[in-house]
Amino acid sequence: MNHPREWFQPKVVGIGWSPRTWEGWAIIVSVIAIGALVGRMNL
Repeated sequence: MNHPREWFQPKVVGIGWSPRTWEGWAIIVSVIAIGALVGRMNL
């Protein structure tokens, strides 16, 4: 059985995590898109 890949890795410089695979990048893009849509809503 293949071991699952990690989607994010610790940053070399700074604090936090950075995307490592296309799945990680897909999560980042999705969060930004959802934030933009919510920000454009007139509540």
